[in-house]
Amino acid sequence: MKLTLILIAVMAAAFAVSLTGLESIVNFYGLSGGNFAARPYVIFTSIFLHADLAHLLSNVFALFFFGAAVEAEAGKSRMLPLFFAGALAGAAFSLLYYPPHELAIGASAGVFALVGAGMLLRPMDISFYPYFVPVPLALLGAGYILYNIYGFFFDAASNVSYVAHFGGIFVGLAYGFRRQGIKKSMLVIAFSAFALYLLAAFLLK
Repeated sequence: MKLTLILIAVMAAAFAVSLTGLESIVNFYGLSGGNFAARPYVIFTSIFLHADLAHLLSNVFALFFFGAAVEAEAGKSRMLPLFFAGALAGAAFSLLYYPPHELAIGASAGVFALVGAGMLLRPMDISFYPYFVPVPLALLGAGYILYNIYGFFFDAASNVSYVAHFGGIFVGLAYGFRRQGIKKSMLVIAFSAFALYLLAAFLLK
């Protein structure tokens, strides 16, 4: 939990600093093909920039629950590299997918790596985000993944970098499969998918 809280504090501090000149800071330190060619370090600085308070909070709350679960199960020495591996994978996906002038910011890809890992490592841990209702991480993680798939195909006009999220998801699931094994991981995913199906059937009937 301690490392998770430190990451959240760094994100909050970076957001506070960025408010002194958000547009210019994002334009200079955000990730794009052009910025990366000129200043390769933006692949890291962009992780800690957020467009607004809602963007920051959505990442912070998911990080709080999934990051804490991964940190508790795998330890600090695994959690932080996993976060950055997901963030870098998301950055790579963004650089390959978007035109050189398109800017991307935020910790979402790193958070999605923790989502993918957390739902497999600690599937029955409880999250109260986003609707203040207790939800197992396995179910919430599956919901995040389905939402991202839907957004990628049907919300292309959005300013959300769904393709970057995929980079984080792949990293997190790969780690979870490696640590928990294929059979156990597939059971968690199958159970979560079935639970989401039942929930959707109930809500739409």
